[in-house]
Amino acid sequence: MKNIKKYILLLVVIMFTRISLFAQSNLFTEDFTGQSGTVLTSAGWIISGTSVVSPLTITSPGLTSNNFPGSGVGNSVTLVSTGQDVYKSFNSVSQGSVYFSMMMNVGTVGTGDYFIALSPSSAQTNYYGRLHLKTSGSGFNIGISKSNEVTGGAQYGTTVFSLNSTYLVVLKYTFTGATADSTNDPISVYVLSSTVPVIEPTTPEINAYATSTKSDATNLGFVTIRQGTTGAAPGLILDGIRVGTSWASILTSVKNLNNGIPQKFELENNFPNPFNPSTTIKFGIPEAGKVTLKIYDAIGKEVATLTENKLEAGNYQYNWNATGLTSGMYFYKLVSVSTNGNTKHNLSQVKKMILLK
Repeated sequence: MKNIKKYILLLVVIMFTRISLFAQSNLFTEDFTGQSGTVLTSAGWIISGTSVVSPLTITSPGLTSNNFPGSGVGNSVTLVSTGQDVYKSFNSVSQGSVYFSMMMNVGTVGTGDYFIALSPSSAQTNYYGRLHLKTSGSGFNIGISKSNEVTGGAQYGTTVFSLNSTYLVVLKYTFTGATADSTNDPISVYVLSSTVPVIEPTTPEINAYATSTKSDATNLGFVTIRQGTTGAAPGLILDGIRVGTSWASILTSVKNLNNGIPQKFELENNFPNPFNPSTTIKFGIPEAGKVTLKIYDAIGKEVATLTENKLEAGNYQYNWNATGLTSGMYFYKLVSVSTNGNTKHNLSQVKKMILLK
């Protein structure tokens, strides 16, 4: 009996050791939660350049779509074909991959221009990983350029996407090569119109685009929203912008239930359980703080980050879709770190659930 208890204890220790090793990071979240009509320069964004024409403002409502990160959270921002540009920083990344995602609904398309980009921390106006849109038949194509190598976009995908439909777009920039400033960093683009898989898809719309005509970014640390040039740029709505270091880290969509503040820290049993492929996880935090909710497999390997952000005190829920994962036991762990006066509270709970296909 003692040997069995020691064995179980060893498994628990191994699991939580692996949990710490497999942590992933969500670096940036923007759900445009401010009041409709608020200019972005009053909501934490900084003007890029000098144009004050058509200032970017928070618009209502936000975008919604099945299981997309940020769906139904906050409002949105509407871009026109020309006008003010803005940027915002995040903790810079110089190795591995950067995943940059957003919900997008395109109303009009021009001849081809970029509308959003990433930049290194030392030079916000030196744009990398630029996403382009151009007209194609009755819809549009999405494109990517590394820097400014080709006017209108270096490479476009072949799929014609529909106007006035909401898509989740994910740009993946991977640092590679022997040095931080080589010329072969690949960039891929994914476009999803339905449920977001918890595992990175194997077939992107644009696969590992690279060019030797432009140097790679030394790091990435800024997001810039750009309204482009008249006749070339699209008109569109953006929402649910995320930056992370893994596919799992950008799949963040936690809903505040707006039903009061709980008296205690609590992670509820997921429902249904067993489930296939979706289940709902609810939790309550009595104090505002940094909240992390992650999913791990039976051996403690992280398979999804559901949230890793500062949340206000309240009751929340996450509807998790496990499409792409195999049947078995999984663990979900909630951690909240908050400060009340001079007292720091570090709370955590773990529960198990079963995916049964």
